[in-house]
Amino acid sequence: MSSIGPRGFLFGALVVACTSLQAETACSTPMWQDEFNGDVVDDAKWQLVEGDGCDQDLCGWGNDEKQWYLARNARIESGALHIIGQRERSNSRWYTSAKLTTQGRFAAQYGRFEARMKIPEGDGFWPAFWMMPKSTLRWPLAGEIDILESSGHTPEKILGAIHFGSVWPDNVHFSESILAPVPWTDDFHVYAVEWRPQEIRWFVDDKEYGRATPEDIAPYPWVFDDRPFYLILNLALGGTLGGKIKKSDLPGELVVDYVRAYPLGCD
Repeated sequence: MSSIGPRGFLFGALVVACTSLQAETACSTPMWQDEFNGDVVDDAKWQLVEGDGCDQDLCGWGNDEKQWYLARNARIESGALHIIGQRERSNSRWYTSAKLTTQGRFAAQYGRFEARMKIPEGDGFWPAFWMMPKSTLRWPLAGEIDILESSGHTPEKILGAIHFGSVWPDNVHFSESILAPVPWTDDFHVYAVEWRPQEIRWFVDDKEYGRATPEDIAPYPWVFDDRPFYLILNLALGGTLGGKIKKSDLPGELVVDYVRAYPLGCD
């Protein structure tokens, strides 16, 4: 969920057809989960981020995003989390949405991290399910793992990525993507990563569509075995991936049925 900057390098491949490889986890009991069965967002599991990043010297969240995050744009309805992006004036911004993070609540090093979600349809939407490290190092020295990102301008395409390297503008990223014959926005799908020592794999509906290893990003160091990461869900508007916002496509929702984290190699 980050811009690569003007000097970033793009690694990876475009995968145009799903594989039949099933996710390799035998776990049935998550080490952490939220099924969104309550009436409000569980503040023991999530913290709700507000603002546009300017208070962190990161206006537009570093990606020229147009929204102001508000806690009330994250709602629990009918057993699902609804993150609502809409045209609405808040402070200096003309759009509002929501961002949730497990920072300070839950973090893990290695495992399978998945969410069943329906991503919004419409130009300008940028839904993301991603992970950031427990670290005080400047981004992206300790890494970033993007489980799912999508642009409303290309609803038939989803992608996953890792960010690493030096601080901006010398940051780099490796990404994998997959195209489908119908838009991913048409239905719910399970988006996941499996993170092991020396390897990260991306899945959609238990089909692997990409992986990253230290060899793939050499000569840059592999920083993904050094510390736990926490989870983030958000719906951005505009920005480097969301692109131009079509006002008539608003409002829209990122609907999340559940989020689960499993340890790998468990019985």
